Amino acid sequence: MDLRLVEYIVAIEKYGNMTEAAEHLFVTPSALNQQLLKLEKELDVPLFTRSKRRMIPTAAGEVYLKAGKEMLSIQQLAYSQLQDLAGCVTGTYRVGLTYDHGSDVFARIYPVFHRKYPGIQIRCFQSLVPEMLEMLLKNDLDMAFLLGGETEKWNGIEVLPLSEENLLLGLPKTHPLVQGTPVTREPKQAFDLRLLQQDSFSLALQKSTMRSQLIDPIFEKAGFHPNIMMESSFNAFLEQLTVQGICNCIIPQSQVHNRTDIQWFYLPGSPRFCFGFGYASGYRINAALQCFTALAKEDALAHLHFSPPEAASQGF
Repeated sequence: MDLRLVEYIVAIEKYGNMTEAAEHLFVTPSALNQQLLKLEKELDVPLFTRSKRRMIPTAAGEVYLKAGKEMLSIQQLAYSQLQDLAGCVTGTYRVGLTYDHGSDVFARIYPVFHRKYPGIQIRCFQSLVPEMLEMLLKNDLDMAFLLGGETEKWNGIEVLPLSEENLLLGLPKTHPLVQGTPVTREPKQAFDLRLLQQDSFSLALQKSTMRSQLIDPIFEKAGFHPNIMMESSFNAFLEQLTVQGICNCIIPQSQVHNRTDIQWFYLPGSPRFCFGFGYASGYRINAALQCFTALAKEDALAHLHFSPPEAASQGF
């Protein structure tokens, strides 16, 4: 098998159409189509069923794709080992960044990594975790910073834990449940969320893992759907809305900056999440990426790791 041709066929299956596959391969759709027709003529069997919306692999196509993907995996393993033997002097890696945690860690550790591996380029892609998981499985990313409460449920993805922390509920100091008591720097214990049924909230985006795996289940357990005023991936913005007394917010403990205008609380059940570095199962991490991961772990433990709260009590 010609590995370049294998990459073409895998891309067609991955994106489902010639136009998008060609765009990612940096060839024209007509050139890609000619390569596919040539291969099908050589094999004397169709590899895809054509339709207006999507190209679907035939039985023969599935056989070719299975073998082709195994060959590409072997190629990645061999190249990774060769890079280690060569001292990882050059190379380009695609790394996914979450909007706050991943981006902040990358900005702090990259100068150190670049001094050690000046010939290595890292291309960054900022996105939500569900989108990056798909990109990892499609081989559009080599590795990605990921956030989640149930990382073990991500099929086909290996996660190297970097740190863990708590989610916190923030109420403005003007809130009736806060007024009359001093705002403390340390979060207070959890209370019955049903006391906030009439309040407005600013939360993470609905399609984020923070919402689907952690925040939404908290409100479901409390027995009500929150009145959501704003959704955003930027925790500083959510916090600022609470500073202004506009609404309550729920953000990661590491993203708390204002401890004078907001009273922070642990949430019922003390939900925690993992911040880690993920990659597709079977992907070999070479020495350069091992260094990058080690730097990320050291930084995350210093800036993003928080111990679990003491057993939360109901009430203040």
